[in-house]
Amino acid sequence: MIINTSKELRELTGSYYANNDFEKIKNIVDAVELELCSTLGMATLENLTGEALLAAQQAVAFMATMRFYRLNDISHENAGRKVKIDKENEARPFEWQLARDDRVHIEEYYRALDRLIHALQDNTEFKESDIYKRQQSLIITTADTLTWLTGADNSPWLYLRMVPFLADSQRFVEKAYGDRLTPDGFGDLFASTDTIVYAAQKAVALGAIALMGRRLSLQAMPYGLMKVFDSDGGGNRKEAAALDRLDDYLTHLSDEQRYWIEEMKQLRDRAAGGELYTHLQMPENDPHNKFIRL
Repeated sequence: MIINTSKELRELTGSYYANNDFEKIKNIVDAVELELCSTLGMATLENLTGEALLAAQQAVAFMATMRFYRLNDISHENAGRKVKIDKENEARPFEWQLARDDRVHIEEYYRALDRLIHALQDNTEFKESDIYKRQQSLIITTADTLTWLTGADNSPWLYLRMVPFLADSQRFVEKAYGDRLTPDGFGDLFASTDTIVYAAQKAVALGAIALMGRRLSLQAMPYGLMKVFDSDGGGNRKEAAALDRLDDYLTHLSDEQRYWIEEMKQLRDRAAGGELYTHLQMPENDPHNKFIRL
């Protein structure tokens, strides 16, 4: 374990009481650490030092304490669930206050994770992890590039979480394009053709966000990605990105991905000196549409 006492939780969060019984929160701390291990690998987490260790501890501390507070907002007794407060000195917080406190914890959790990934760039164990090896096969290799292509937060942790979706999206684009995409380009012909590389990266990035949005529940969505879906800036998740609005946006991303795949094909044919690839775009005759073209 990278956190072993309530005093450490106090020092890391600034709010958890140092005299609390650590045994009551120990299982939650263990669970959050295992979640980190599932992404970064056990060997990486067990060999952290310096800034990387501190960032990992802070991430675990903020997420574990938030979950602990949520579990203890209401006491569970033989006679049922109860709320115990000192009516003369305390008041039950409003729902919006609880939501804001959760948001602060989540923001600090992701900031710590971003610092952790920054600190791991030269870590030997991390470079031997499965997630890092998969990352090397992608044509989008950094969080900076992902942000530039999509407008998502410049978050190394968000990028790492998106690696499986980027890989699936890249396979889809490869199949539609007809050639294997690699970080070095598209074979000898396209290795120096920046416009084709950009179109490919754009198609892969937009498709990855669409995949992630459809496969994950709204609550499981990384905080940095919520700002792409929610014009309110990723506030209260109960209000952010209603499912119908989210579905419309994901459909839009898929349409954008198809556009950039077609752009790749046109650029490929132009670079090869042949006739331009042409395609006819027709609106989808969906029953929800208010028009139809025959």
